[in-house]
Amino acid sequence: MSRSPGRASALVAAALVGVSLLAACSVSASPNPSASCNGADEQSGPGFYPDLERLLPARVGNRALTDVRSGRYCSARTLGTLLNDGIHELQFAGGALPDPRYKDTGLALIVYRAAGMTLYQLADAQALGAGNTQGAAGVVARRATIAGRSGIRIDVTVQSGPEMLFFWPTSHRGLFEAVTGIGATEAQVEAAVAAFAAAGPALGGGSPGPSSATP
Repeated sequence: MSRSPGRASALVAAALVGVSLLAACSVSASPNPSASCNGADEQSGPGFYPDLERLLPARVGNRALTDVRSGRYCSARTLGTLLNDGIHELQFAGGALPDPRYKDTGLALIVYRAAGMTLYQLADAQALGAGNTQGAAGVVARRATIAGRSGIRIDVTVQSGPEMLFFWPTSHRGLFEAVTGIGATEAQVEAAVAAFAAAGPALGGGSPGPSSATP
């Protein structure tokens, strides 16, 4: 799977490109989620899918999410192995919690949606994308209990620091929650996971409380 160039300081992890915290781009002049992608790799921007954006926790602790946006991936370049699995469109919404001390580090909270997609298909695509990332020295994926649900954790070793990805299913088929951290601590990731859980059962986040993801 290819990776979009660079990391934006906005830290929106809205891309199915492994471990990047990317500001979504490729916004069409007049985005129309009900129309086809018309050959675009991706379409995204604030309010593209307001229903998905509403599923994101508004805050993690006393900090509000920034750069909240949503969109969809439509091509082999952005879908990666999901296209081989019969997933022709992946919808997402994401918001960021950048670390004010260091550039391009922090957390992002994401919701992914695709009809028929499984947790393992999503995690496999992310793990393969992470492994193909320049500078990645190792990728380890494992099962983990996250917000009271059976999910997957991916740890990526890169020169710039540890990167962690957590994915878990909601109570709605084809809808998944995720937390991505670049240079983040376990406690920070757990706080983000807990924010999903505390958002309520409508989000499928499981019982309130911190993640019990296996280190």
